[in-house]
Amino acid sequence: RGVSEAGMSGALARLAPVLLALAAFGAVAAAIGPWPVGVFQDDGIYLILGKSLATGQGYRYLNLPGEPNATHYPPLFPAWLAMLWRMAPDFPRNVTLFKFANALLLGIAAPLFYRLARERMQLGRLPSALGVLAFTACAPVVLLSVMVLSEPMFLALLAPTLLVSDRATVSGSRREAALAGVLGGVLALVRTLGIVIVPATALVLLWRRRWQAALICCLSAALVLAPWQLWSAAHAAEVPPIFLGKYGSYLGWLTDAVRTDGLIFLRDVAWTNLKSLVAQGWASTATDTLGPWVRNGTSIVLASFFGLGMGALARRTPVIAIFTATYLGIVVIWPFAPARFTWGVWPVVGIVFTLALVSVWEWRGEHGGDHPRLRRLLRPLALVAFAGITVGYAGYNYLGVTRDWWTVVQSSVANRARPLGEWITANTDTSAVLATDDDALLYLYTGRHTIPNGAFTPQEHITPQTPAFAMQALRTILATHEVDFVLASTNYGTYAVRGLVEQNPPQLRVVGALQTGRVFAPITRGRPE
Repeated sequence: RGVSEAGMSGALARLAPVLLALAAFGAVAAAIGPWPVGVFQDDGIYLILGKSLATGQGYRYLNLPGEPNATHYPPLFPAWLAMLWRMAPDFPRNVTLFKFANALLLGIAAPLFYRLARERMQLGRLPSALGVLAFTACAPVVLLSVMVLSEPMFLALLAPTLLVSDRATVSGSRREAALAGVLGGVLALVRTLGIVIVPATALVLLWRRRWQAALICCLSAALVLAPWQLWSAAHAAEVPPIFLGKYGSYLGWLTDAVRTDGLIFLRDVAWTNLKSLVAQGWASTATDTLGPWVRNGTSIVLASFFGLGMGALARRTPVIAIFTATYLGIVVIWPFAPARFTWGVWPVVGIVFTLALVSVWEWRGEHGGDHPRLRRLLRPLALVAFAGITVGYAGYNYLGVTRDWWTVVQSSVANRARPLGEWITANTDTSAVLATDDDALLYLYTGRHTIPNGAFTPQEHITPQTPAFAMQALRTILATHEVDFVLASTNYGTYAVRGLVEQNPPQLRVVGALQTGRVFAPITRGRPE
Protein backbone atom coordinates (compact mmCIF):
# COMPACT_ATOMS: atom_id res chain seq x y z
CA ARG A 1 0.00 0.00 0.00
CA GLY A 2 2.82 2.39 0.87
CA VAL A 3 4.50 1.72 -2.47
CA SER A 4 1.19 2.28 -4.26
CA GLU A 5 0.59 5.63 -2.52
CA ALA A 6 4.14 6.72 -3.25
CA GLY A 7 3.65 5.84 -6.92
CA MET A 8 0.37 7.76 -7.03
CA SER A 9 2.02 10.77 -5.42
CA GLY A 10 4.83 10.62 -7.97
CA ALA A 11 2.35 10.36 -10.82
CA LEU A 12 0.42 13.39 -9.55
CA ALA A 13 3.67 15.31 -9.22
CA ARG A 14 4.51 14.54 -12.84
CA LEU A 15 1.00 15.42 -13.98
CA ALA A 16 0.77 18.72 -12.09
CA PRO A 17 2.73 20.80 -14.64
CA VAL A 18 0.74 19.30 -17.51
CA LEU A 19 -2.59 19.95 -15.79
CA LEU A 20 -1.58 23.52 -14.99
CA ALA A 21 -0.57 24.09 -18.61
CA LEU A 22 -3.88 22.71 -19.86
CA ALA A 23 -5.87 24.77 -17.34
CA ALA A 24 -4.14 28.05 -18.27
CA PHE A 25 -4.34 27.37 -22.01
CA GLY A 26 -7.96 26.25 -21.75
CA ALA A 27 -9.05 29.27 -19.71
CA VAL A 28 -7.81 31.68 -22.40
CA ALA A 29 -8.89 29.52 -25.35
CA ALA A 30 -12.43 29.28 -23.97
CA ALA A 31 -12.63 33.08 -23.67
CA ILE A 32 -11.49 33.87 -27.23
CA GLY A 33 -14.25 35.59 -29.17
CA PRO A 34 -14.76 37.18 -32.59
CA TRP A 35 -13.66 40.64 -31.50
CA PRO A 36 -11.23 42.73 -33.56
CA VAL A 37 -7.67 43.50 -32.57
CA GLY A 38 -7.07 47.10 -31.53
CA VAL A 39 -9.81 47.39 -28.92
CA PHE A 40 -7.18 47.92 -26.20
CA GLN A 41 -5.04 50.36 -28.24
CA ASP A 42 -1.78 48.57 -27.37
CA ASP A 43 -2.90 45.35 -29.04
CA GLY A 44 -3.53 47.19 -32.29
CA ILE A 45 -0.14 48.91 -32.24
CA TYR A 46 1.64 45.63 -31.47
CA LEU A 47 0.00 44.09 -34.52
CA ILE A 48 0.82 47.10 -36.72
CA LEU A 49 4.48 46.65 -35.78
CA GLY A 50 4.25 42.90 -36.35
CA LYS A 51 2.74 43.52 -39.78
CA SER A 52 5.51 46.02 -40.58
CA LEU A 53 8.20 43.47 -39.75
CA ALA A 54 6.41 40.62 -41.52
CA THR A 55 5.97 42.59 -44.74
CA GLY A 56 9.58 43.80 -44.84
CA GLN A 57 8.85 47.45 -44.10
CA GLY A 58 11.01 47.68 -41.01
CA TYR A 59 9.91 48.52 -37.49
CA ARG A 60 7.46 51.28 -38.32
CA TYR A 61 4.12 52.73 -37.33
CA LEU A 62 2.43 52.00 -40.63
CA ASN A 63 -0.73 53.77 -39.51
CA LEU A 64 0.88 57.19 -39.01
CA PRO A 65 1.49 59.51 -41.97
CA GLY A 66 5.12 59.21 -43.04
CA GLU A 67 5.30 55.81 -41.27
CA PRO A 68 7.96 56.81 -38.69
CA ASN A 69 10.19 54.25 -37.01
CA ALA A 70 8.86 52.87 -33.74
CA THR A 71 10.54 53.46 -30.38
CA HIS A 72 7.70 53.11 -27.85
CA TYR A 73 7.22 49.34 -27.72
CA PRO A 74 10.15 46.91 -27.32
CA PRO A 75 10.44 44.68 -30.40
CA LEU A 76 10.30 41.08 -29.17
CA PHE A 77 6.53 40.62 -29.00
CA PRO A 78 5.96 42.35 -32.38
CA ALA A 79 8.68 40.06 -33.81
CA TRP A 80 6.72 37.05 -32.49
CA LEU A 81 3.57 38.41 -34.16
CA ALA A 82 5.55 38.97 -37.38
CA MET A 83 6.55 35.30 -37.42
CA LEU A 84 2.92 34.28 -36.97
CA TRP A 85 1.81 36.80 -39.62
CA ARG A 86 4.18 35.23 -42.15
CA MET A 87 2.73 31.83 -41.34
CA ALA A 88 -0.85 33.14 -41.82
CA PRO A 89 -0.78 36.46 -43.72
CA ASP A 90 -4.54 36.70 -44.35
CA PHE A 91 -5.76 39.53 -42.12
CA PRO A 92 -8.16 39.63 -40.27
CA ARG A 93 -8.55 35.85 -40.33
CA ASN A 94 -5.13 35.48 -38.69
CA VAL A 95 -6.29 37.39 -35.57
CA THR A 96 -7.60 34.11 -34.14
CA LEU A 97 -4.13 32.59 -34.53
CA PHE A 98 -2.57 35.47 -32.59
CA LYS A 99 -5.05 35.01 -29.75
CA PHE A 100 -4.52 31.24 -29.55
CA ALA A 101 -0.76 31.89 -29.55
CA ASN A 102 -1.29 33.96 -26.40
CA ALA A 103 -3.20 31.06 -24.87
CA LEU A 104 -0.25 28.82 -25.68
CA LEU A 105 2.21 31.24 -24.07
CA LEU A 106 0.16 31.33 -20.86
CA GLY A 107 0.02 27.54 -20.97
CA ILE A 108 3.82 27.54 -21.06
CA ALA A 109 4.06 30.08 -18.23
CA ALA A 110 1.93 28.15 -15.72
CA PRO A 111 4.15 25.04 -15.30
CA LEU A 112 7.24 27.26 -15.26
CA PHE A 113 5.85 29.19 -12.30
CA TYR A 114 5.03 25.86 -10.64
CA ARG A 115 8.66 24.85 -11.04
CA LEU A 116 9.78 28.23 -9.69
CA ALA A 117 7.59 27.79 -6.60
CA ARG A 118 8.79 24.23 -6.00
CA GLU A 119 12.48 24.70 -6.72
CA ARG A 120 13.30 28.21 -5.51
CA MET A 121 10.58 28.92 -2.91
CA GLN A 122 10.65 25.35 -1.51
CA LEU A 123 6.87 25.18 -1.53
CA GLY A 124 5.06 21.84 -1.44
CA ARG A 125 3.32 20.35 -4.45
CA LEU A 126 -0.21 21.17 -3.40
CA PRO A 127 0.31 24.82 -2.38
CA SER A 128 2.47 25.39 -5.47
CA ALA A 129 -0.14 23.93 -7.80
CA LEU A 130 -3.10 25.69 -6.20
CA GLY A 131 -1.31 29.04 -5.95
CA VAL A 132 -0.21 28.98 -9.59
CA LEU A 133 -3.60 27.76 -10.80
CA ALA A 134 -5.50 30.48 -8.93
CA PHE A 135 -3.28 33.24 -10.34
CA THR A 136 -2.86 32.11 -13.96
CA ALA A 137 -6.15 30.49 -15.03
CA CYS A 138 -8.05 33.41 -13.53
CA ALA A 139 -10.16 36.33 -14.69
CA PRO A 140 -7.51 39.13 -14.56
CA VAL A 141 -4.89 37.17 -16.49
CA VAL A 142 -7.44 35.84 -18.99
CA LEU A 143 -8.68 39.40 -19.54
CA LEU A 144 -5.20 40.47 -20.71
CA SER A 145 -4.33 37.23 -22.50
CA VAL A 146 -7.46 36.98 -24.63
CA MET A 147 -6.38 40.11 -26.51
CA VAL A 148 -3.19 40.44 -28.56
CA LEU A 149 -1.16 41.88 -25.67
CA SER A 150 2.39 41.09 -24.54
CA GLU A 151 1.62 39.91 -20.99
CA PRO A 152 1.47 36.15 -21.79
CA MET A 153 4.90 36.27 -23.45
CA PHE A 154 6.22 38.32 -20.54
CA LEU A 155 4.96 35.72 -18.04
CA ALA A 156 6.37 32.84 -20.10
CA LEU A 157 9.82 34.48 -19.92
CA LEU A 158 9.52 35.91 -16.41
CA ALA A 159 9.39 32.54 -14.61
CA PRO A 160 12.63 31.12 -16.11
CA THR A 161 14.34 34.51 -15.72
CA LEU A 162 13.52 34.60 -12.01
CA LEU A 163 14.59 30.98 -11.62
CA VAL A 164 17.97 31.49 -13.31
CA SER A 165 18.56 34.78 -11.50
CA ASP A 166 18.01 33.15 -8.13
CA ARG A 167 20.32 30.29 -9.05
CA ALA A 168 22.99 32.79 -10.06
CA THR A 169 22.78 34.64 -6.73
CA VAL A 170 23.06 31.37 -4.79
CA SER A 171 25.93 29.86 -6.77
CA GLY A 172 27.76 33.08 -7.65
CA SER A 173 28.67 31.38 -10.93
CA ARG A 174 29.81 33.82 -13.59
CA ARG A 175 28.25 31.64 -16.26
CA GLU A 176 24.86 31.66 -14.54
CA ALA A 177 25.18 35.39 -13.90
CA ALA A 178 25.75 35.95 -17.62
CA LEU A 179 22.70 33.86 -18.45
CA ALA A 180 20.63 35.77 -15.88
CA GLY A 181 21.72 39.06 -17.49
CA VAL A 182 20.85 37.83 -20.97
CA LEU A 183 17.42 36.65 -19.86
CA GLY A 184 16.82 39.92 -18.02
CA GLY A 185 17.65 41.85 -21.18
CA VAL A 186 15.37 39.63 -23.27
CA LEU A 187 12.58 40.10 -20.72
CA ALA A 188 12.94 43.89 -21.03
CA LEU A 189 12.60 43.53 -24.81
CA VAL A 190 9.09 42.21 -24.19
CA ARG A 191 8.01 44.70 -21.51
CA THR A 192 10.41 47.44 -20.46
CA LEU A 193 9.68 47.10 -16.76
CA GLY A 194 11.16 43.61 -16.80
CA ILE A 195 14.60 45.22 -16.66
CA VAL A 196 14.35 45.58 -12.87
CA ILE A 197 15.37 41.91 -12.48
CA VAL A 198 18.90 42.84 -13.61
CA PRO A 199 19.74 45.37 -10.85
CA ALA A 200 17.95 43.09 -8.36
CA THR A 201 20.26 40.21 -9.31
CA ALA A 202 23.36 42.41 -9.31
CA LEU A 203 22.46 43.85 -5.89
CA VAL A 204 22.20 40.42 -4.28
CA LEU A 205 25.44 39.31 -5.92
CA LEU A 206 27.19 42.42 -4.60
CA TRP A 207 25.76 41.81 -1.12
CA ARG A 208 27.28 38.33 -1.28
CA ARG A 209 30.60 39.77 -2.50
CA ARG A 210 30.35 38.21 -5.95
CA TRP A 211 31.75 41.30 -7.66
CA GLN A 212 32.66 39.73 -10.99
CA ALA A 213 29.35 37.90 -11.32
CA ALA A 214 27.44 41.14 -10.64
CA LEU A 215 29.41 42.99 -13.31
CA ILE A 216 28.96 40.16 -15.82
CA CYS A 217 25.22 40.11 -15.19
CA CYS A 218 24.89 43.83 -15.91
CA LEU A 219 27.16 43.73 -18.97
CA SER A 220 25.28 40.79 -20.44
CA ALA A 221 21.96 42.61 -20.09
CA ALA A 222 23.49 45.78 -21.56
CA LEU A 223 24.76 43.88 -24.61
CA VAL A 224 21.31 42.43 -25.25
CA LEU A 225 19.62 45.81 -24.88
CA ALA A 226 22.22 47.97 -26.64
CA PRO A 227 20.82 47.58 -30.20
CA TRP A 228 17.33 48.52 -29.07
CA GLN A 229 18.61 51.49 -27.05
CA LEU A 230 20.69 52.74 -29.98
CA TRP A 231 17.71 52.34 -32.31
CA SER A 232 15.44 54.22 -29.92
CA ALA A 233 17.93 57.07 -29.52
CA ALA A 234 18.40 57.36 -33.28
CA HIS A 235 14.67 57.55 -34.07
CA ALA A 236 13.19 59.16 -30.94
CA ALA A 237 12.41 62.46 -32.67
CA GLU A 238 10.48 61.01 -35.62
CA VAL A 239 7.12 61.03 -33.83
CA PRO A 240 5.58 64.51 -33.30
CA PRO A 241 5.69 65.63 -29.64
CA ILE A 242 1.89 65.76 -29.45
CA PHE A 243 1.86 61.95 -29.82
CA LEU A 244 4.67 61.30 -27.33
CA GLY A 245 2.38 59.58 -24.80
CA LYS A 246 1.12 56.96 -27.22
CA TYR A 247 3.96 56.54 -29.70
CA GLY A 248 7.08 58.09 -28.16
CA SER A 249 9.54 57.40 -25.36
CA TYR A 250 8.20 56.18 -22.01
CA LEU A 251 10.90 58.01 -20.11
CA GLY A 252 10.55 61.24 -22.06
CA TRP A 253 6.80 61.21 -21.50
CA LEU A 254 7.20 60.94 -17.73
CA THR A 255 10.17 63.28 -17.37
CA ASP A 256 8.30 65.99 -19.27
CA ALA A 257 5.52 65.78 -16.68
CA VAL A 258 7.99 65.95 -13.79
CA ARG A 259 9.78 68.86 -15.45
CA THR A 260 6.48 70.70 -15.83
CA ASP A 261 4.86 69.93 -12.46
CA GLY A 262 7.84 69.04 -10.26
CA LEU A 263 8.37 66.02 -8.03
CA ILE A 264 5.02 66.74 -6.39
CA PHE A 265 3.52 65.14 -9.50
CA LEU A 266 5.02 61.77 -8.53
CA ARG A 267 3.63 62.16 -5.02
CA ASP A 268 0.16 62.78 -6.42
CA VAL A 269 0.47 59.82 -8.78
CA ALA A 270 1.56 57.58 -5.91
CA TRP A 271 -1.42 58.62 -3.82
CA THR A 272 -3.81 58.05 -6.72
CA ASN A 273 -2.34 54.64 -7.49
CA LEU A 274 -2.30 53.52 -3.86
CA LYS A 275 -5.99 54.31 -3.62
CA SER A 276 -6.53 52.39 -6.84
CA LEU A 277 -4.61 49.39 -5.51
CA VAL A 278 -6.73 49.40 -2.35
CA ALA A 279 -9.87 49.44 -4.51
CA GLN A 280 -8.37 46.64 -6.60
CA GLY A 281 -7.91 44.61 -3.44
CA TRP A 282 -11.56 45.09 -2.54
CA ALA A 283 -12.68 44.10 -6.03
CA SER A 284 -10.39 41.04 -6.08
CA THR A 285 -11.95 39.76 -2.86
CA ALA A 286 -15.53 40.68 -3.81
CA THR A 287 -15.81 43.07 -0.86
CA ASP A 288 -16.06 46.29 -2.89
CA THR A 289 -19.85 46.43 -2.51
CA LEU A 290 -19.83 45.76 1.25
CA GLY A 291 -19.71 48.24 4.12
CA PRO A 292 -16.68 50.35 5.05
CA TRP A 293 -15.80 48.18 8.06
CA VAL A 294 -15.57 45.10 5.86
CA ARG A 295 -13.57 46.92 3.19
CA ASN A 296 -11.14 48.43 5.69
CA GLY A 297 -10.75 45.06 7.39
CA THR A 298 -10.06 43.48 4.02
CA SER A 299 -7.34 46.05 3.31
CA ILE A 300 -5.66 45.30 6.64
CA VAL A 301 -5.83 41.54 6.06
CA LEU A 302 -4.49 41.78 2.50
CA ALA A 303 -1.66 44.14 3.50
CA SER A 304 -0.74 41.90 6.44
CA PHE A 305 -0.66 38.73 4.37
CA PHE A 306 1.23 40.40 1.56
CA GLY A 307 3.82 41.70 4.01
CA LEU A 308 4.10 38.27 5.63
CA GLY A 309 4.51 36.64 2.22
CA MET A 310 7.13 39.17 1.12
CA GLY A 311 9.08 38.49 4.32
CA ALA A 312 9.03 34.76 3.58
CA LEU A 313 10.01 35.46 -0.03
CA ALA A 314 12.96 37.59 1.08
CA ARG A 315 14.24 34.81 3.32
CA ARG A 316 13.93 32.13 0.64
CA THR A 317 14.94 34.07 -2.47
CA PRO A 318 15.94 37.70 -1.89
CA VAL A 319 16.45 38.46 -5.56
CA ILE A 320 12.81 37.72 -6.39
CA ALA A 321 11.71 39.72 -3.35
CA ILE A 322 13.75 42.72 -4.53
CA PHE A 323 12.39 42.33 -8.06
CA THR A 324 8.81 42.23 -6.79
CA ALA A 325 9.23 45.19 -4.44
CA THR A 326 10.99 47.30 -7.09
CA TYR A 327 8.51 46.41 -9.81
CA LEU A 328 5.53 47.32 -7.61
CA GLY A 329 7.30 50.46 -6.39
CA ILE A 330 7.63 51.71 -9.97
CA VAL A 331 3.99 50.80 -10.64
CA VAL A 332 2.96 53.02 -7.72
CA ILE A 333 4.59 56.12 -9.24
CA TRP A 334 3.73 55.36 -12.88
CA PRO A 335 0.82 57.48 -14.20
CA PHE A 336 -1.33 54.67 -15.50
CA ALA A 337 -3.93 52.30 -14.06
CA PRO A 338 -1.85 50.02 -11.77
CA ALA A 339 -4.10 46.98 -12.32
CA ARG A 340 -2.63 46.52 -15.81
CA PHE A 341 0.85 46.14 -14.33
CA THR A 342 -0.05 44.09 -11.27
CA TRP A 343 -2.00 41.62 -13.39
CA GLY A 344 1.11 41.42 -15.58
CA VAL A 345 2.93 39.71 -12.66
CA TRP A 346 -0.16 38.13 -11.10
CA PRO A 347 1.42 34.65 -10.66
CA VAL A 348 4.21 36.25 -8.62
CA VAL A 349 1.57 37.94 -6.45
CA GLY A 350 -0.06 34.54 -6.07
CA ILE A 351 3.19 32.98 -4.90
CA VAL A 352 3.59 35.75 -2.30
CA PHE A 353 0.16 35.00 -0.84
CA THR A 354 0.84 31.27 -0.98
CA LEU A 355 4.00 31.80 1.04
CA ALA A 356 1.96 33.80 3.54
CA LEU A 357 -0.51 30.94 3.93
CA VAL A 358 2.28 28.40 4.38
CA SER A 359 3.90 30.63 7.00
CA VAL A 360 0.64 30.88 8.95
CA TRP A 361 0.10 27.12 8.66
CA GLU A 362 3.51 26.58 10.26
CA TRP A 363 2.62 28.71 13.30
CA ARG A 364 2.28 25.66 15.50
CA GLY A 365 4.38 23.66 17.91
CA GLU A 366 7.49 24.98 19.57
CA HIS A 367 9.11 25.78 16.22
CA GLY A 368 6.76 28.54 15.15
CA GLY A 369 9.58 31.09 14.95
CA ASP A 370 9.76 34.07 17.30
CA HIS A 371 7.02 34.24 19.93
CA PRO A 372 5.69 30.73 19.19
CA ARG A 373 2.95 30.94 21.80
CA LEU A 374 1.54 34.17 20.37
CA ARG A 375 1.65 32.71 16.88
CA ARG A 376 -0.19 29.59 17.98
CA LEU A 377 -2.91 31.81 19.43
CA LEU A 378 -3.14 33.96 16.28
CA ARG A 379 -3.00 31.01 13.87
CA PRO A 380 -6.74 30.10 13.89
CA LEU A 381 -7.76 33.73 13.41
CA ALA A 382 -5.29 34.18 10.55
CA LEU A 383 -6.47 30.98 8.84
CA VAL A 384 -10.08 32.11 9.08
CA ALA A 385 -9.15 35.50 7.60
CA PHE A 386 -7.26 33.80 4.79
CA ALA A 387 -10.23 31.54 4.11
CA GLY A 388 -12.41 34.64 3.88
CA ILE A 389 -10.28 36.38 1.27
CA THR A 390 -9.94 33.09 -0.64
CA VAL A 391 -13.71 32.75 -0.84
CA GLY A 392 -13.93 36.37 -1.94
CA TYR A 393 -11.28 35.83 -4.63
CA ALA A 394 -13.17 32.78 -5.89
CA GLY A 395 -16.33 34.89 -6.03
CA TYR A 396 -14.49 37.60 -7.95
CA ASN A 397 -13.39 35.08 -10.57
CA TYR A 398 -16.86 33.57 -10.71
CA LEU A 399 -18.28 37.00 -11.51
CA GLY A 400 -15.61 37.51 -14.14
CA VAL A 401 -16.52 34.27 -15.91
CA THR A 402 -20.30 34.53 -15.63
CA ARG A 403 -20.33 38.18 -16.73
CA ASP A 404 -17.79 37.71 -19.55
CA TRP A 405 -15.60 40.61 -18.48
CA TRP A 406 -13.26 40.12 -21.45
CA THR A 407 -16.22 40.31 -23.82
CA VAL A 408 -17.47 43.53 -22.22
CA VAL A 409 -14.09 45.23 -22.63
CA GLN A 410 -13.72 44.20 -26.27
CA SER A 411 -17.30 44.60 -27.42
CA SER A 412 -17.72 48.14 -26.10
CA VAL A 413 -14.87 49.47 -28.25
CA ALA A 414 -15.61 47.21 -31.23
CA ASN A 415 -19.24 48.26 -31.36
CA ARG A 416 -18.25 51.90 -31.06
CA ALA A 417 -15.68 51.67 -33.86
CA ARG A 418 -17.66 49.55 -36.32
CA PRO A 419 -19.89 52.34 -37.72
CA LEU A 420 -16.84 54.58 -38.08
CA GLY A 421 -14.97 51.89 -39.99
CA GLU A 422 -17.93 51.33 -42.30
CA TRP A 423 -18.19 55.07 -43.01
CA ILE A 424 -14.45 55.31 -43.71
CA THR A 425 -14.53 52.41 -46.16
CA ALA A 426 -17.54 53.81 -48.00
CA ASN A 427 -16.53 57.48 -48.12
CA THR A 428 -12.73 57.75 -48.30
CA ASP A 429 -9.96 56.43 -50.49
CA THR A 430 -6.73 54.79 -49.36
CA SER A 431 -4.83 58.10 -49.38
CA ALA A 432 -7.03 59.63 -46.66
CA VAL A 433 -5.60 60.72 -43.32
CA LEU A 434 -8.01 60.41 -40.40
CA ALA A 435 -7.82 61.69 -36.82
CA THR A 436 -9.81 59.35 -34.59
CA ASP A 437 -10.17 57.87 -31.11
CA ASP A 438 -9.37 54.34 -32.38
CA ASP A 439 -6.49 55.01 -34.72
CA ALA A 440 -4.79 51.59 -34.55
CA LEU A 441 -7.99 49.58 -34.95
CA LEU A 442 -9.32 51.67 -37.83
CA TYR A 443 -6.00 51.55 -39.69
CA LEU A 444 -5.90 47.76 -39.47
CA TYR A 445 -9.44 47.29 -40.76
CA THR A 446 -9.63 50.12 -43.33
CA GLY A 447 -6.04 50.58 -44.50
CA ARG A 448 -6.21 54.39 -44.11
CA HIS A 449 -3.55 56.37 -42.35
CA THR A 450 -4.80 57.27 -38.90
CA ILE A 451 -3.61 59.44 -36.03
CA PRO A 452 -5.03 60.09 -32.55
CA ASN A 453 -7.47 62.99 -32.27
CA GLY A 454 -6.06 63.92 -28.87
CA ALA A 455 -2.98 63.83 -26.66
CA PHE A 456 -2.34 61.20 -23.99
CA THR A 457 -0.75 62.96 -21.00
CA PRO A 458 0.56 61.74 -17.64
CA GLN A 459 -1.42 64.46 -15.86
CA GLU A 460 -4.79 63.06 -16.96
CA HIS A 461 -4.16 60.05 -14.72
CA ILE A 462 -4.80 62.40 -11.81
CA THR A 463 -7.08 65.06 -13.32
CA PRO A 464 -9.21 64.50 -16.44
CA GLN A 465 -8.40 66.62 -19.45
CA THR A 466 -10.44 69.79 -19.71
CA PRO A 467 -12.39 70.57 -22.87
CA ALA A 468 -10.05 73.52 -23.45
CA PHE A 469 -6.98 71.26 -23.29
CA ALA A 470 -8.58 68.67 -25.61
CA MET A 471 -9.46 71.41 -28.10
CA GLN A 472 -5.93 72.83 -28.06
CA ALA A 473 -4.44 69.35 -28.53
CA LEU A 474 -6.61 68.74 -31.59
CA ARG A 475 -5.71 72.18 -32.95
CA THR A 476 -2.03 71.23 -32.64
CA ILE A 477 -2.67 67.90 -34.37
CA LEU A 478 -4.41 69.61 -37.29
CA ALA A 479 -1.48 72.01 -37.60
CA THR A 480 0.98 69.10 -37.60
CA HIS A 481 -0.70 66.84 -40.16
CA GLU A 482 -2.87 67.30 -43.24
CA VAL A 483 -6.03 65.63 -41.95
CA ASP A 484 -8.95 64.84 -44.24
CA PHE A 485 -11.50 63.92 -41.57
CA VAL A 486 -11.79 63.99 -37.80
CA LEU A 487 -13.93 61.26 -36.22
CA ALA A 488 -15.10 61.71 -32.64
CA SER A 489 -16.72 58.88 -30.66
CA THR A 490 -15.54 59.45 -27.06
CA ASN A 491 -15.93 62.25 -24.55
CA TYR A 492 -12.40 63.55 -25.18
CA GLY A 493 -12.93 63.53 -28.93
CA THR A 494 -16.27 65.32 -28.56
CA TYR A 495 -14.74 67.99 -26.30
CA ALA A 496 -12.07 68.69 -28.88
CA VAL A 497 -14.22 68.93 -32.00
CA ARG A 498 -16.98 70.91 -30.31
CA GLY A 499 -14.57 73.69 -29.48
CA LEU A 500 -13.18 73.86 -33.01
CA VAL A 501 -16.67 73.83 -34.57
CA GLU A 502 -18.01 76.57 -32.29
CA GLN A 503 -15.00 78.89 -32.37
CA ASN A 504 -15.08 81.99 -34.56
CA PRO A 505 -14.03 81.40 -37.25
CA PRO A 506 -14.65 77.62 -37.05
CA GLN A 507 -11.83 75.25 -37.87
CA LEU A 508 -14.04 72.17 -38.37
CA ARG A 509 -17.38 71.57 -40.04
CA VAL A 510 -19.82 68.72 -39.48
CA VAL A 511 -19.86 66.13 -42.26
CA GLY A 512 -22.24 63.60 -40.80
CA ALA A 513 -23.63 61.91 -37.72
CA LEU A 514 -23.16 58.18 -37.17
CA GLN A 515 -24.66 55.79 -34.70
CA THR A 516 -21.68 56.04 -32.35
CA GLY A 517 -20.04 59.32 -33.26
CA ARG A 518 -19.69 62.16 -35.71
CA VAL A 519 -17.49 62.99 -38.67
CA PHE A 520 -15.90 66.41 -39.21
CA ALA A 521 -13.70 67.94 -41.88
CA PRO A 522 -11.17 70.76 -41.51
CA ILE A 523 -12.31 74.02 -43.04
CA THR A 524 -8.70 75.15 -43.46
CA ARG A 525 -6.16 72.38 -43.50
CA GLY A 526 -3.12 72.72 -41.32
CA ARG A 527 0.29 72.34 -42.91
CA PRO A 528 3.26 70.53 -41.31
CA GLU A 529 5.47 72.99 -39.53
